[in-house]
This record gives sequence, C-alpha cells and structure tokens, in this order.
Amino acid sequence: MIESLVSADTPDPLYSTSWPFRSAAPGVTLLRAESTQHPFALAVAAAWSCYGGRPAKVETVRKLVCDPDPGGMSPVKAADRAHRRERAMKLYADLFAAGHHTTLQHANFVFVLDNVSRLAIWSFFHAHPFYNSEQVSQRYREVSGEAMVTPDLPPAELAIYQGAIERSLAGYRNLTELLSPDMAERYGAVFPGRAKARGPVAERRFADAVQKRAQETARYVLPLATPAHLYHTVNGLTLLRYHVLARQPDAPSEVRAIVDRMVAEVLAVDPYFLGAPGHPLDLRLLETEETIEAQALTEWRGALSQPEAETVAALHRFDEMLGPYDSRLVSYDADAERVMADAVRTVLAATPEPLPDADALAQVLDPTRNPYLGHPLFLGMQSKLMQTMSHVPFTWAKRISMAEDAQNQRHRGTMGSRPALLAWNQREPDVIVPWAIRQNPAALAEYEATIRALCEARTALLDRGAPPEAAFYLIPNAQRIRFYESGTLLDYYWKWVKRLCYDAQREIFETAVDEAAQVREVLPAIGYYVDGPPCVMRSRAGTAPICPEGERFCGIPVWRNYRFEELEERRVM
Repeated sequence: MIESLVSADTPDPLYSTSWPFRSAAPGVTLLRAESTQHPFALAVAAAWSCYGGRPAKVETVRKLVCDPDPGGMSPVKAADRAHRRERAMKLYADLFAAGHHTTLQHANFVFVLDNVSRLAIWSFFHAHPFYNSEQVSQRYREVSGEAMVTPDLPPAELAIYQGAIERSLAGYRNLTELLSPDMAERYGAVFPGRAKARGPVAERRFADAVQKRAQETARYVLPLATPAHLYHTVNGLTLLRYHVLARQPDAPSEVRAIVDRMVAEVLAVDPYFLGAPGHPLDLRLLETEETIEAQALTEWRGALSQPEAETVAALHRFDEMLGPYDSRLVSYDADAERVMADAVRTVLAATPEPLPDADALAQVLDPTRNPYLGHPLFLGMQSKLMQTMSHVPFTWAKRISMAEDAQNQRHRGTMGSRPALLAWNQREPDVIVPWAIRQNPAALAEYEATIRALCEARTALLDRGAPPEAAFYLIPNAQRIRFYESGTLLDYYWKWVKRLCYDAQREIFETAVDEAAQVREVLPAIGYYVDGPPCVMRSRAGTAPICPEGERFCGIPVWRNYRFEELEERRVM
C-alpha cells in the first residue's frame, strides 16, 4: 500500500518503502567533511539556495571560485562564468556586511588545542555561549606541573613567577596528601565493601577513588597558568568574532596567538575565509582598534585618584548586597507561574477551567506526567510544552570561585557578565575556602600559606612593572569572582538537576541548593518541582536505571525517602 503512494519518479529507492505520501520523498544529503570545512563556499551556496529553484551545491561554488578558467569554453560561457564568479566573491562580503550571518554558521571547525592556560579558557574561549568543548579535568587527572604556561619576563620577574608556580604545585601536592585520610574515611563510610576489599586491583581502585576526591579539592590552589588540552568546536561566525575580539583587556596575549593559529589553519583549507580577493571582510573593530572594555577601563579608572580604594568599595558593596548568600536571586517575574501556565494552555488550546494553573505547571514539571524529565537527553529545547519554561526569567548576583565558574561557564544558556580582571585586581587574598579544607586544620594552614604566596608574588610582579597578564596567570582557582547571571527556568532547570547530584563538585552543588531554595520560596508552585538530582527525577518518571552515572554512582540512594530540605545534610563528601 505504501509503495503505491510513492511517486514513480522518486529518485532514491531508500525512501520508497517508508514515505506514505503521494508527493515525492524529500532529499536528505549529509555533506562530507571536505564540504563543511569551507565556510566561503558553504555561505555562498546557502545564500543562493534562498533564491534558487533547488539547493545550490557547495562543490559547484568551490569550482567556480577556485578554477576561474577551466578551458574549452566558448567566449560567451567564459564571460558568464566570470560574471558568476565575481558575484560569488562579492556576495560573501555582502552577506557579512548586511548581517545575514546565518549563512556563516554552516561551517564548523573542530580544533584540538593543547597547552592552553586556564586563564585563556576562562577569559575567552568559554566566555560565550557558542562553542562546544571537552577539556582535561583537574578532578580526574592529576596535575603534574611539568609544563606551566609562562610569560616572557626579565630574569628577576621570571624568578618571582616561577617561584610562585613551584609553591602552588607544592601546596597542591601537600593538600592532596593531607586530605587523603579524610577522603578515605568518608569514601569508606559510603562504600564499606570497597574499603575492606583486599587484593592489588581492589586496593588500587579504592586508592584511585580517594586520590581523585583529594585532588579535586587541592586543585583550588592551582594557578590559572595551569595548562589544559581540549577539543574545541566553533562555527565560522564565532571564529570571525574570535578574530575581532581576541584583544579583550583581560585576555592574555596567548589568546591572540591561539586565535591567529586557528584562523591560519582554516585559511590553509579555505583561503577565502576572510574574504575573496578584492572583497575582504571588514573586520576592523574600531578606529583605535581597542575593545569597548579597554576604552571604558582607561577612561573610568584613569579619572580615579585612588582606583584600588574604588575596587575595595565595589567589593564591599557587592558583598553587602548578597547578604547571607553566595548566589542571590535579585530579579524574577512575580507573575511567572501564571504566565507559564497561560503559555501551557496556549500550546494545548485550553482554558483555565479544565486546566487550572497548578495542573498546567504539573503537565510540564511533574516527572510522573512528563517522562521527558527522566530522559538522558534534555528534550526541553524541542518540546513545545517544555519551551513554556523559557517564559520564567531569573537574574542572580553571584560570588563564586574560578574553580566553580570553570564548570558554571559550561551551562551556556545561563549568561553572565563576568568581571574584567584589570578592574578587580586586589593585593589581599580573596578566595573561597572549600568545605573539605575547612574540616582539616592542617590542610587549612597549608591552603592559606599557598594562597598567600601566590598573592604576594602577584603584588611583587605588579610593583616591578610586569604586565598585568603575568600576574593574572598566578590567580588561583580559589579566587572569588563577582558577577550577574541571567537565564530562564528552561536554562536553569537542567543545570540545577545535574548540579544537585552528589557527584557534582561540592561548591557548585551548594550553589545549586541555594538557588533552588530561593526559587521554592518566591515561586512555590514552580519551585515544588525544582528539587532534586537526576536520580530523583528518573525515579519519579519511572526511568531505569534510576542512577544514570553507572560506576560513578555516589553510593547514596538519594531518591529513597527524598526531601529537598535534607539534600545538603545527607552529602558526606
């Protein structure tokens, strides 16, 4: 029956047995890597397809531009080809200038970056939402310190810098050793069978688990000079933005060098990435070639008689506003529950009588009614009902460590206005003290000594006239940063669910608990459902296995007799 409904001239038999329409089956073609790596041809082909009778071919554009005179053509055809080639070369620049930038996003580039500082990653490569990265974890991989990012400094300043690096690495190793007995005791209490198991394999696995938990906390004293390797994927438009904005005032010169290499790698494949001959892209930033952040800092800070005093005053003002919180809800829509409920009713063409607010919200947020909440993929971006969560906005004032923010940045739907390090440079330590270190006096003393050494080295470098970026590399992961962050319930829901898991690192877990509690207070009908880690959601949704972490299971069946109010006190590591 299905075959009889298919048009006789359907071109691809692959679809002929699964296309129950009288009209022709759609064409689906996966562009091979050699096509998707050419932003120029992709952008032009995509643009031509907007007005053509059928999709333009990337290879056709490439041949047209790269082979201007194939030979054997009549003068008329040669003239027509030359005209089309000129149009294609000009179109790329025209699309860019006119802001038709979706055409520039079809090309995606996967870069393998190595020996990149955490400073460069935090200040630039992860400081926006349009990327995907997989970087080496300081939680699961011990930092050897064999290669640390080191700026080119005169001998005296270099000695100060390298001495601080060595002290931080010694502190990292000392803290790992000091914390290991605590971690062994806590881990053994959760997994007594593993603690008692004997044999080389069992004992090695236990020691390895303890080591990971100890170094996870010890990493707070590592400086931002610590290198990382990562897979980093961006599209053509984002890479062009990198090219323009790599001179952000607190991004180290390392960033410009990396971005230049990235662009060079693309130009080696597609020499027209920055524009065809005679039609370059206008990539000028400003007449002064300065970012607006650099201009604002110069103008504003230059007008101050005591810029350091202003920094301290701004710090105290921010902290007073936070009150008892490290992440305080400073803005939300008090009418958000009704708005979201109305949006649910609009999706379903319902009225409040058969579908009151409570039922409308439960339709989306109750895992027993919405099994998507227990699905390993977060389906909210595609689900019409779950998209109603995007009408519930939140803004937070946050004071967290750079260690936490390295994870926080990965939730790219929650955008933050992060601080310019040049504006917040301080001479006194201003750091988070991790929970595990607060429980251990010897570890606390070593922690404070290491942090103090890094801070004194930064001050010494600045007093000797070293570039500020050299001092930035010596900022520890523990450094507090203050900023505002905004997003919607759709953005935050998945973030909170993932970070309320006991496998989440402790500081970001505590932030998630704090934020969820505040939502439960001001929006109780919504907050009632924002209260648990993945295992709780999956248990309510009837999804198996209940814990999705496999061998990384925290060891505590959180979903049993679960109460949000007891979540933090039940965590032991």
